[in-house]
Amino acid sequence: MPNDYITLKALSEELSDMLIGARINKIYMPEKDEVTFGIHADGENKTLVISASPQNPRIHFTSVKKENPAVAPSFSMYLRKHVSGGCITAVKMLNEDRIIAIEADVKNEMHDIEKITVVAEMMGRYSNIIVVDSNGKIGSALKQIPFDTATKRCIIPGMTYTAPPQSKLLPSEQDKIIEYLSGYGGGGLIKHIASGCAGYSAETAAQLLRNASLEDASESLNGQELDVLMREMQKLLGARSEKTYSPCCAISEDTATDYYIYPYDNGKKYRHYPSLNSAIDDYTSAKDRIQRHAEHTSAISKRYRNFYAKTQKKLVNCREKLKECDSADYYKLCGDLILGNIYKIKRGDGYLTATDYTKEDCPIVRIDLDATLSPQQCANNYYKKYAKLKRTLTALTAQTEQLETLLQYLESIGTSIRLCSDSAEIAEIESELEKVGAIRTRKNKINRKAKPSRPLSYSIGRFTLLIGKNNAQNDNLTFKIACGGDIWLHCKDIHGAHGILQCGKESPTEEELLAACEIVAYYSMPDAAEKISIDYTKKKYVKRHPSGQPGMTLYTDYKTITVYPKAHSDKLNQMAK
Repeated sequence: MPNDYITLKALSEELSDMLIGARINKIYMPEKDEVTFGIHADGENKTLVISASPQNPRIHFTSVKKENPAVAPSFSMYLRKHVSGGCITAVKMLNEDRIIAIEADVKNEMHDIEKITVVAEMMGRYSNIIVVDSNGKIGSALKQIPFDTATKRCIIPGMTYTAPPQSKLLPSEQDKIIEYLSGYGGGGLIKHIASGCAGYSAETAAQLLRNASLEDASESLNGQELDVLMREMQKLLGARSEKTYSPCCAISEDTATDYYIYPYDNGKKYRHYPSLNSAIDDYTSAKDRIQRHAEHTSAISKRYRNFYAKTQKKLVNCREKLKECDSADYYKLCGDLILGNIYKIKRGDGYLTATDYTKEDCPIVRIDLDATLSPQQCANNYYKKYAKLKRTLTALTAQTEQLETLLQYLESIGTSIRLCSDSAEIAEIESELEKVGAIRTRKNKINRKAKPSRPLSYSIGRFTLLIGKNNAQNDNLTFKIACGGDIWLHCKDIHGAHGILQCGKESPTEEELLAACEIVAYYSMPDAAEKISIDYTKKKYVKRHPSGQPGMTLYTDYKTITVYPKAHSDKLNQMAK
């Protein structure tokens, strides 16, 4: 995405129109590197998000609501004390770089008006959020950086704030840019612009050349080409006032993949938005959701994978040992044949040849003997081996069944990890992993009664469809919420979400049932490219699995529909109570 000065300049101008005069009412930190401001502007409440995520730094208004931590981080508390209640007076770019500063008038403890600036530096892994007081001193920062010869820039409270040093030519340095471009002698004009001129990503530099009708392969620039190129640069810098300004996102399979100030001539399909804020929110929110899910579940995912692999290994070992037990009957046969032919054996014989009358062809078999033992003792040794293998067979058969059931249950937990979206759901999954031994229970763990997570609720025609995203929700839906006449839905032979179509004694239409099946398929295998079979039956035909594991069931009297997974986001209500 072209997250460069050209794009952010247009964004800052848009934010300036929307934020000046607005009041900061609430401040939260839903993520360790993200701050949200509750803004009251133009008679309505909005949410402004500022993220210093290395993979997804951004600032924009958002419609996405996140769960806030029970205990506010220290940086959040500092912002509440020094920024909350402030009236925004200015939004501007700093140092002609990817830095947006929001200035606000805030009453201090003495009720005097003080100018506070929240600086959002959006520079990849160097992204940061810094609070600067009226004297230009740093009050606090999301990422505090002590004196370091590597960075040559100190960010700690009390230090004077300075923008990061800029090694490229600034957009305002027109004479120097002309001189720099005049010296171009080949090697790729896109690279030459992006590496020497601040504010241009490679993608924006490529579009600049297309606007100027120049080729990247040009060996040099003549005076006319240089004039055209400089004029196009000025147009890009003032893109928001140009007729071509049309915020949009590049689309692939109905998913936003990039955002732009207007459609670039790069062969992509675009979806237009009323504002650049809306375009950025659409693209970055989806990207952030994937990134945050990976962050929040990384610890339990690692422990889950390790425990799953360990359980698989145990099962393989059990099955190999079971194969060894197949020879148990052979040892019994050896004991029987020794006793049946004891008259042939002399003490000191090393083997016995005897006829095996248990088989149709009565083959001659050779049985090894211990020359130091009597025939009776040799027979007893074979009987002992037989008895030991029979005991082992009984124990391993039970253990194998337990491990197979555990693996099935773990597969359902794996699906839950993929679908979870908030801390309550993660806590429920963590609790399940503790019960099966995948996670050790801390000795000093405080047992608080956690508020259970809630399933998703959809409006499907005349009825409500409830979707469970983990075993706890599935178990609660199926055996506590659902009534006997409700329709219960589940992926065939796949561990996934349980669905309850609350229809009671009424029968759903074919369209209602199809939509419910598509949603259940989506929450079981959202990325599936092929059709998925969904079993459905009345709830009264669903029973608990004999293992007693939550979310595992047995069901009868079912029918099957084959559908493609579909989110049906327009039918989503909210989290069910």
